[in-house]
Amino acid sequence: MLTKNVLVLMTALVIMLFSQYGFGDDIKGYMIPEYSYVGSHHTGEDGIEGQNGFWFRRIYFGYNTDLGEGWSAGLRFEMNSPAFSEDKMVPYVKNAHIKKKLGGGAAILAGIIEPPSFNKIEKFWGYRYIEKTAPDFFKFASSRDFGVALDGKSKAGLVYTLMIGNYGSNKGEDNKGKAFYGRLGWEAENMYLEANGHFAADGSKDYAYLTLFGGMKGAWGRFGVGYHYIGVKTQEGESADDGIISAFAAIKMGKKAEVFARYDHHTDLSHKNIGSYVPIPAADYKARYLVGGVSFKIHKMIRISPNIKYVFYGDDNGNKPDSDFYFNLTAKISFKTGIGKK
Repeated sequence: MLTKNVLVLMTALVIMLFSQYGFGDDIKGYMIPEYSYVGSHHTGEDGIEGQNGFWFRRIYFGYNTDLGEGWSAGLRFEMNSPAFSEDKMVPYVKNAHIKKKLGGGAAILAGIIEPPSFNKIEKFWGYRYIEKTAPDFFKFASSRDFGVALDGKSKAGLVYTLMIGNYGSNKGEDNKGKAFYGRLGWEAENMYLEANGHFAADGSKDYAYLTLFGGMKGAWGRFGVGYHYIGVKTQEGESADDGIISAFAAIKMGKKAEVFARYDHHTDLSHKNIGSYVPIPAADYKARYLVGGVSFKIHKMIRISPNIKYVFYGDDNGNKPDSDFYFNLTAKISFKTGIGKK
């Protein structure tokens, strides 16, 4: 723990030194404080039902710099609180990359970067601080990987990405397997369409992932619907397949408020159970996940969002668990400091 804290402190000092001599671009990030109450849970009173309290879901601290001649670099730390635990927040590297613009809207990125699995869909959803996208939350794909990517967008709106990575998130590599990612989409002022997927080998398992997504947006808000599929196969020939239909909408209520809702529907049993702050036995029962709330902008850098999360299950074997209900009061406090360049 001490070593990690010293590492963060040293990095902050280096960032301050660089900014003092005009090499920096900006320092930015955000914090997600939250009050959470578990109204009901299938684990009952002997589990987490009734648990409540204040915590920081996450804290992000990032630094981006323009190196000149089309080159740039970025570093981002994340800290998150373990759910239902007294453990302290632990900082770790979330992003660490270098980027070179190639012209025509294309660029090459290398390092710990975002794969094309759902990063643009996440921005379209717009409420990452309330909940991850369905493939991220249900562990169909990771938000990070260590690799190299060609990423771009043409003037006509064509969006594309090709990437190879370790398939180890922001961790080190420990096997011979690799992941190959691809995305093809089209982005217009009021519409976004995308298909992406990856094939990966990780130890004794092979993974196949596919996402199809379409969304519309305007002055009224935005709407999106997607289908996410994952297939997992072991060397022994055992396989597991799951799909999720996920739909969301966000409707504006004036300039400073928005109501939002999302529904995730599993078409089969998941390849793994979900833990952390919303424990779901998705590998044992077909999970249905509903998220909804209202977002109020009380400052240009601060949002407050009362929201609920509700989990219920399909009855395939006559033994489904009780539903789960959460109430949260979630805030997003953003910060950004422009440093300027000499």
